[in-house]
Amino acid sequence: MSYWLEELLPKTFITCEEPQAEISAIIVYEINRLFDWVKINRLKRNYPNSIIVPIVAEHLTYSTGIAIELNLTALLIKPLQKAKFLRIVKKLYTSYQAKQASTLTMLELSQQISQDHTSPFREAFLKRLIRGEVESEQEIIQSSSFLSRHCIPNIVFLIQGYIDVNEDRPYPHDASSVITNVFHQNFANKVPISFLHFERYLLLLMRIPNEYTSFKHWSEGVACLLEVIETLKKDYCIHLFMGIGGVFQDAMQVKESYSQARKARRKPPVQSVHVRFYEDLTKQEQLQKAIQYIEEHYDEQLAISDVAKYSNFSATHFSRLFKKEIGRNFVDYVAFTRIIKSLPYLRKYDYTIEKISFICGFNTPNYFSLTFKKYVGISPTDYRNTQEILFK
Repeated sequence: MSYWLEELLPKTFITCEEPQAEISAIIVYEINRLFDWVKINRLKRNYPNSIIVPIVAEHLTYSTGIAIELNLTALLIKPLQKAKFLRIVKKLYTSYQAKQASTLTMLELSQQISQDHTSPFREAFLKRLIRGEVESEQEIIQSSSFLSRHCIPNIVFLIQGYIDVNEDRPYPHDASSVITNVFHQNFANKVPISFLHFERYLLLLMRIPNEYTSFKHWSEGVACLLEVIETLKKDYCIHLFMGIGGVFQDAMQVKESYSQARKARRKPPVQSVHVRFYEDLTKQEQLQKAIQYIEEHYDEQLAISDVAKYSNFSATHFSRLFKKEIGRNFVDYVAFTRIIKSLPYLRKYDYTIEKISFICGFNTPNYFSLTFKKYVGISPTDYRNTQEILFK
């Protein structure tokens, strides 16, 4: 690169390993791993008058959006091409000369503009954390530059929802922002929370007080959560449904809470239709076998005696154990499973209510509608007219 620069603008550039903070420089830095973006952020902070140009490795091109978050003037992708590199340098040099002519220095400008450069690093780290890609304590220590230790989550909530556009009230067009704002308002000054946005669901990552081994045991947190659900429903026509994982104090085990939240979200709730805790799912292997059988044969006529026999129980013992372990009796659980299975048909297809009820194992369309309203709170037709919330 030095030869290329000398060829472009002879005797204009000098090479220096560590420029002084107050001088203007073009700092070229290679991005070979995700954490290198943190170093770019530090360079921007330490050399406010300089222009930072990252050269990004091919396998990390997905992370180039961070350059936009950092307001970087330019970036390059490996393999480096001479013509492209010189074209960018020429533009940067011209820009630099224009800035030098201005009475407002880069340092003064940076002091006037309030920016939050931590969010892209925080989000990237949290995504790696829940995917199990953080493999060492050293990576967690390094993250302290943009995510303090007391903010590292120990529990994950998987949130989905819909907007009830059937009501004669205004509803938000940016439901995702409304949801995160209401959460922040209710949990402010209580615990640190973060959000990760995916298309069809939102992840709430929280660090509840260390003395609690379950979110259910933290009464203040449960009260705040229920307040969030009620506020969104009452004021914004937003209905939330979530799965909640377990608590893991070891940061590298938070991925387990994410996995548990996903599993919990797919199961019928025990009490509130809006919340399902992973810890409520039975760990009894024969009942797990029975539940799997129900989910695979929900569209058939399921008799408790048949499922009990399949699970090696007597019908009487199975009925009693099922209610104790699952929190719902067999008939309710089967009905709710069928309701869950009907949701994609209502949302994605133009099938009649009669056809959907038949597909999902209900004897009559009327029974389907009554059961649906009992558990979901609205009729299948009204649900079909609701708007699914997309978070990204």
